[in-house]
Amino acid sequence: MKTSKNEQDYLKAIYSLRNENNESVSINAIAQKLSVSSPSATEMIKRLAKKELVIHKPYYGVLLTDLGTHEARFILKSHRVWESFLFEKVGYTMEEVHDEAENLEHASSPRLIESLYVLMGYPETDPHGSEIPTESFWLKNEVELTLDEAQVAQTYHVTAIEEKGKAFFEKLELSLPHLIKIIEKLEDNSIIIKEDRESSIVIPSFIQSSIHLMHRR
Repeated sequence: MKTSKNEQDYLKAIYSLRNENNESVSINAIAQKLSVSSPSATEMIKRLAKKELVIHKPYYGVLLTDLGTHEARFILKSHRVWESFLFEKVGYTMEEVHDEAENLEHASSPRLIESLYVLMGYPETDPHGSEIPTESFWLKNEVELTLDEAQVAQTYHVTAIEEKGKAFFEKLELSLPHLIKIIEKLEDNSIIIKEDRESSIVIPSFIQSSIHLMHRR
């Protein structure tokens, strides 16, 4: 999913404001974090909700969806990998790396960030001591797609589930990433999958486009 620089800043801010219990974040806290007005923050949250990157309930706050968390963690990794690279390889000072990384993080592809991460020797933290996310957002010869595009007899990793399909999968108690195999496509366009605990599940057609997969060619 393509997101703008502004959208990415909001996702990263929401992620950083969450606590370990994943509680919702208020609009005012987001606005203060990004130095914008509350009405401006509200409009952006509405836009992110339409893209199913956040859930916003009035008087309750804002929560990242699985897809929103995935996007936020990539931007966070991009920023911290760039800080590490600039500090260790280019000679930037601790005071200089943040602003430069802020610009570079939005212009970097997952492939570039993962390549830099490998080049740097898989650093655990950035120069400020903040942890760098370890999950890979790009692997050579891997393809992103949704379940409705999947092929029979192929194996995929489920990487994110949008809100439309989240309730269905929560009942199954599946964690992400999750390995599945496509067993059969039925006449009504539903799909039979076998997940890595060896049970078969029928996925109805109306939620298939909300289930994001990764497949290695």
